[in-house]
Amino acid sequence: MARPTDLSEDEVMVWPSLVVVEAVSATVFLLGLTLLSIFVNAPLTARANPNQTPNPSKAPWYFLNLQELLLHMNPGLAGVIIPTIALGAIAAIPYIDRSPLGVGILGTSAKGRKIIAFTTVYTVIVQIVYILLDEASGRRQFGIGAVLQDAGAPEIVYAQAVPSLIILAAIAGLVVSVQAIFRPTRREMIIALFTGFVVTYVVLTIVGTSFRGENQDLTMPWNLPLEHH
Repeated sequence: MARPTDLSEDEVMVWPSLVVVEAVSATVFLLGLTLLSIFVNAPLTARANPNQTPNPSKAPWYFLNLQELLLHMNPGLAGVIIPTIALGAIAAIPYIDRSPLGVGILGTSAKGRKIIAFTTVYTVIVQIVYILLDEASGRRQFGIGAVLQDAGAPEIVYAQAVPSLIILAAIAGLVVSVQAIFRPTRREMIIALFTGFVVTYVVLTIVGTSFRGENQDLTMPWNLPLEHH
């Protein structure tokens, strides 16, 4: 491929413009991590005892979002179906949006950045409300699952259909809100959905890391043992 010689005003070469910034960022991150490991004590806990598991027993931080989902719905839905659909949707984005316009620009446009901000606030609020409501109902899908289970409904209804509909309601609310407020293009709608996915991942990880205590009950971070932060 020929080397471009006529860059437009809003374009720069990867080297050195991008590579230098990435190298400096990596160096600063490594220095910060080194200083953190020197000055912050992170002692090992006792050897694992198969007869006495910790309470709470938590997954590695990068799986805590899935562990948080497992508290609220069927394991197959939380651990297999939802992640598969999410990853499949992300992989499909380049085939859905093939326009080169705005590539490399955060949010594509000023409106796109407003959509990112709106989606972030919307998703954080919805996630917190959902978690609190489900906790108040004993983690039984806001009590809807409990009613259906007590009425003798099939497990697929109260354990999979109800959580799926609750998730779809949040997604539909986001789509309708963004459409009504911003009149987005296809890419801007994809940006909204992807932002919702990322924010959901972060919120569930934070809740699972810092707000789950004994028996996976909600608690404040300062009430957790050090090893569970």
